[in-house]
Amino acid sequence: MYIQHDVNLNSPAASVNSPNPKPIPIIMVDQDTRYRLVLLGASRTGKSSIIHMFLNGKFLETYKETVEDLHYREFTVDDKTVKVDILDTAGNMEFPAMRRLSIATSHAFILVYSVDSMESFYEIRCIIEQIKEQRTNYAEIPIVIVGNKTDRTGVREVDEQHVRTMLNELGPLHCGFVECTALDRASIIDIFLKLLSLVQLSSARSLSPILRRKVSERLKKKEFDDKSEKGFSRSRSLIRRTSVKKKQTSSNDKHSSKTLDCLIS
Repeated sequence: MYIQHDVNLNSPAASVNSPNPKPIPIIMVDQDTRYRLVLLGASRTGKSSIIHMFLNGKFLETYKETVEDLHYREFTVDDKTVKVDILDTAGNMEFPAMRRLSIATSHAFILVYSVDSMESFYEIRCIIEQIKEQRTNYAEIPIVIVGNKTDRTGVREVDEQHVRTMLNELGPLHCGFVECTALDRASIIDIFLKLLSLVQLSSARSLSPILRRKVSERLKKKEFDDKSEKGFSRSRSLIRRTSVKKKQTSSNDKHSSKTLDCLIS
C-alpha cells in the first residue's frame, strides 16, 4: 500500500501539544531529494503502531502481521520539500530477499525492539550485523534504535545499558537511541527528531551506482564544481502489499520518552 501524507512542519498543526515542544530540525536539501526510511525489528514490537501514531496521531488497537507497507510523506520546511518513503517491513524471516532489498536501498533505519522482550533485542543485533555485511558505508548510515512499549511497567527485560554494551561491541555506528511507547505521540516524534538530527545530506547520496537514477544537469554541474560531492540517489520502489484495514482507536495516555546519543567512534 502506498500512502501519501503532506505535512508543513512550519505550521502550528505540525507541533506536539506538550509543555516544552521541541523544534523540528531543518534539513536543507534539493527540491528533488527523496529519502527512504526503513523500519526493521522482530514481530509484535510495534513498528506499524509507531508509524501509524506518527502519521495519524492514533494508536492501532488490533494487531495484523505486516508483509510490507510503504508510506510517502512530504515535509515542508522554509519552502523546501523533503520527500520521505517510510517502509514498514515484516517482523519475521519468511521474506529474506525483501529484507535484503530493504537494507540495500535505505538511506536510514529505525530498528525497533520491545523493552519487555530480550529476544526482540537480540534481533536488533542480528539486523545491525546484516546492515554491516551489506553496506560498506554502514558507519555513516543514520540508525535509530528504539525500545518500544515503555508503558508496560514491571516486565522490562532490556535497559539502556544493554544498548550501550551492544553498540560498543559492534563498533563504529552513526546511531541514536530512544525509548518510547506507541501510545504517546510525543515520544514517537522523539524518534523522528533523533533521526533527523543524525541525517546528513551525504546520506542521501550513498547508494551504489546500480541503484542510482539519472540526476539533473544542474546537479551534474554542481558535482563538477565540487568533486567531493556524490549524486543524489533515488532508490527504486519496493513491491508493496496491502494489509487489511485495522481497527483504530486513540489514546490520550502520556508517557515520558528517553533518548540517548549513541555515536560510537
